[in-house]
Amino acid sequence: MRLFILCIIPLFLYFEATSQSKPVKKQSGPDISDGYTITGSLKNAANRKIILTENSFYKTRQHSDTTVANAKGQFSFKGKLDEVAFYNLKVAGKQGQQHFYLENAPITIRGNADSLWAVQVTGSKEENLRKVLEKMILDTASTNRYKRAEIKFSNARAVNDQETMQAAIRDQEEAVRLDQNRFKQFIAEHPNHAASVNVLGMLMNLNDVAGADSMLTKLETMEIGKSQQAKFFRQQIDQLSRLTIGKIAPEFAQTDTLGNVVKLSAFRGKYVLIDFWASWCGPCRAENPNLVQTYRTFKDRNFTIFSVSLDNNKENWLNAIRKDNLTWAHVSDLKGWKNEVAQQYNISSVPANLLLDPTGKIIARNLRGEALNRKIKEFIP
Repeated sequence: MRLFILCIIPLFLYFEATSQSKPVKKQSGPDISDGYTITGSLKNAANRKIILTENSFYKTRQHSDTTVANAKGQFSFKGKLDEVAFYNLKVAGKQGQQHFYLENAPITIRGNADSLWAVQVTGSKEENLRKVLEKMILDTASTNRYKRAEIKFSNARAVNDQETMQAAIRDQEEAVRLDQNRFKQFIAEHPNHAASVNVLGMLMNLNDVAGADSMLTKLETMEIGKSQQAKFFRQQIDQLSRLTIGKIAPEFAQTDTLGNVVKLSAFRGKYVLIDFWASWCGPCRAENPNLVQTYRTFKDRNFTIFSVSLDNNKENWLNAIRKDNLTWAHVSDLKGWKNEVAQQYNISSVPANLLLDPTGKIIARNLRGEALNRKIKEFIP
């Protein structure tokens, strides 16, 4: 089992694809009435089209602008934003792109069109802070801790060393806790900045909904808390808060492999693991043998699994069920990441799961392997 790798929905790659683009009041820095001016110079971009595109993960319409570099690779853009926004810069016919925060200020772009990832963007205070955050993430020892914990778990599992496997799980939990604290500290040290709003998504991906809620509540007293991304996260946090441990799991119904409608409430009276997965998700398929073993162990003791697939190809879905020997209830609307139940439950990565008690109350989230078995044993001797 790969404990720590998830198939993540593109909407929640917060650090790579984030923007705010609706009105907020003036923040610190240049007067927004001045607008922005981008002055660029790229080697190997002579007479090529330069494409500037907004990159917002929650908007269906993105602002885009184009220009053509002169014979020296020089170009410029002018415009006006209502608030800080995340943009991509591309050069026609060249590989890659450069991501950066754009704000109403004089922005300078210098570099080589053949290595857009290394292009230097200066003049944006928000972009400077994003680079600080990027460096913090890339340089953190937490990345190594996650990897060490995964290797430790895999090696122990190969020889069925349960004690070391549990130690690896505790190592991973500690790495998560440290990351949660670092991200909250970043927000506290850099309030009223778009990058701090961005970090809220990272906290949610680390299952720290309460921490994200607390930090957003503070940001909402500032101008950045009125941004559209902050409002989007408020909706997400409020939705996630309805799915925390101790709450009743919302009812849902979808069609099974035979086309019959199956409701969650049909399993009321049993312990139920709602499992979100997909045939194309490698970590899900790697976890399935553990689910099979869990099901065999507890299925005659008032426990079952109810799987919701984020597939969009029925044949692939059915083949994976058969191949992995998943003999419990399965449903899907075959809409992929737009699966209505996944959206209702705010699922941003798979595998994901919720463990319910016989009353339908959520008693655990996102447990796998032996951690899942250990939790079930707390309720089912």
